[in-house]
Amino acid sequence: MYKRLRVILSQDAFITQAGPDQINVASNNEISRRSGFGTWPGDAIVSLAPNHRAIFLLSLGLFIAACAVFFAGSMGYSAQPELQAGETIGPQNWGRVKGMVGENLLNRIKQGYSFQIKNNPVIGPPREYVAASAQYAGQVKLGPRGELFNYTAGQPFPNIDTNDPQAGLKMAWNFYWRWIGDDYKTGGGTGQGKIIRYAIERDGSERRADVLHHSIKARGRVSLSADALLPGYEHIDWMQLRADEYPRDTSGTTTLEIRYASPDREDDLYIYVPSIRRVRRAPPIQRCATIAPSEFNFDDINSFGGKITDFNYRLLGRFKMLGNFVQDQIPFARRPGDYLPSNEGWSVVDSYALEITPKDRSYCYPKKVIYIDPVNYEAFWTMIWDGGGNYWKEQFAFRSPVKLPDGQEVLSVGTVVIANLKNGRSTLVDAVRVYNQGYQPSLFTLATLQTVMRGGTIR
Repeated sequence: MYKRLRVILSQDAFITQAGPDQINVASNNEISRRSGFGTWPGDAIVSLAPNHRAIFLLSLGLFIAACAVFFAGSMGYSAQPELQAGETIGPQNWGRVKGMVGENLLNRIKQGYSFQIKNNPVIGPPREYVAASAQYAGQVKLGPRGELFNYTAGQPFPNIDTNDPQAGLKMAWNFYWRWIGDDYKTGGGTGQGKIIRYAIERDGSERRADVLHHSIKARGRVSLSADALLPGYEHIDWMQLRADEYPRDTSGTTTLEIRYASPDREDDLYIYVPSIRRVRRAPPIQRCATIAPSEFNFDDINSFGGKITDFNYRLLGRFKMLGNFVQDQIPFARRPGDYLPSNEGWSVVDSYALEITPKDRSYCYPKKVIYIDPVNYEAFWTMIWDGGGNYWKEQFAFRSPVKLPDGQEVLSVGTVVIANLKNGRSTLVDAVRVYNQGYQPSLFTLATLQTVMRGGTIR
């Protein structure tokens, strides 16, 4: 993209036919022969008289400094000192965090939002997951269609060479098989024991919803049994149930979702709709449907919930972003009608940026970029563009430390916010989890939906 410029200053011995006020430009071969310097095509090799050399060096220094300022600005880098804990960010210094937050949040900072920078303590996955990664990673292979062969448990690719052409795909599989417990109840760690969701309209009006969410892994299990597989469920990756409890007009709506291990088998998505008292199987395109009245669709859950082999991946590099991995309050304090916290700090977090594009052009999101922390492989920023290249949605996810039944401290999702920049709506979800509850796979069947249809509950 940029042409390389290298200037070689010769001694006055090279000036054989020029007067003291002249400059000679010698050929590459001549300078190489006389000076011993190696040269590249396009080198500028300048010979100066002694009384001009100091002036040239001063001018060259000023030129290089100007170039450094220009390129730092154009690449989004800052020549300012690194952010420090206790520093306040706001409209007076928004440039300090340019490139470290989504465009929408950056605009909110310009408009008056302020917060403090805080430290980011490192909390990793539990020891049994780390042990499984060390034990099984060496046997994992990628198939010709991007599928994963010989996976048992843990992180499939603990050591990724960023220059590997398949680095993005390996990163995606690490994200997919990150530690999230053998099972979990999303919202189980909130005061109400369930997900609390607020849909916020452009005018600031809000609508609350209460949701129950249970999930179980059938493969890659490391805690609740000696076997990494649930017997009889080897063909399934995971299953989950979601049920609306509030408001009244959606109460009882329940979904059963099953993700199959085979890249050739589509997900099963069953929905019980109370208004018609029927269970129906939703087509795969339903994954792109908004989970009303929120701005999330099924593939927005956990930042990216798509089937890995249905997408292409590109590792964009390593970036410092702002996140919050130790949320101070759940729910956090905020102004009514706004989704931004009024008293939460943000930390500088190292991350990988992974670009995700669909193989199917009819898919709802032409491009999604997630920012993944390299310790837990959790996504804490998600940015989405439409088919015209317009910035469409922005999502950030806070984290909260929780205790496992055996006392180990791990990270759970905390509060998640998604903003739709096209319609001005946003959704805020308090979703702290409890892990390793010992769920039985028989819970995740059509029989459960029929129980709900008869007036039962999945609580």
